[in-house]
Amino acid sequence: MRSGKINRWAIASAIAALGGILGTTLHDASAQPSPAAPAAASQGPMVKPAGPGVFTLHKLSATRFQLTVAGHAFTTREAIEKYLAFRAAQLTQDQGNQWFSFVEHRTKGDKVPVPKRDSDGPSYSFRLEFFRPVWRYKTKAAPAWKNWSPFSGTAFWANGIDPKTISDFTLTADIRLHKGQVQGDDPLAFDAGALSDYLINQVEPPQ
Repeated sequence: MRSGKINRWAIASAIAALGGILGTTLHDASAQPSPAAPAAASQGPMVKPAGPGVFTLHKLSATRFQLTVAGHAFTTREAIEKYLAFRAAQLTQDQGNQWFSFVEHRTKGDKVPVPKRDSDGPSYSFRLEFFRPVWRYKTKAAPAWKNWSPFSGTAFWANGIDPKTISDFTLTADIRLHKGQVQGDDPLAFDAGALSDYLINQVEPPQ
């Protein structure tokens, strides 16, 4: 009989303690609002604004634009060209269009073949090997501007130039804006929304 009283007393004490814990937890949860999410998380990923003169835009017609990126601190060709492609995608969306086509500037002596339509090729938004702007650069040792075309067949550093010696550079791309569904078999066509989402965490303005 004594044992039964002890057990009932122990169970009652445990229930009372548990109720106190739950009550405190519920009270604390209602009294303290959950912390707000960081501002960066609510706003999504961002690309830093470009400095003065880094990005310039020329409207050539109602649907055609020329984009130029300029800088002094060369990093890599891929990184800088990705930034220019990102700006092309942003411009396309800002103008109320869904996709853009890259306009190649070729000369008679170019050796790189024109890309052909390929329905089995990579997704249209990620064919960045076909986003090929024309470059100009000069070095500290040779201040005269030198031109390089991606269609010439010569390597980017054909003259053995050390990228660290680059003092100034510009790269230029012409694009044509389009509405509606992108032509998925065209390697020169890029879906602006998909390309922007793909590059937004990879790019930053050159300096």
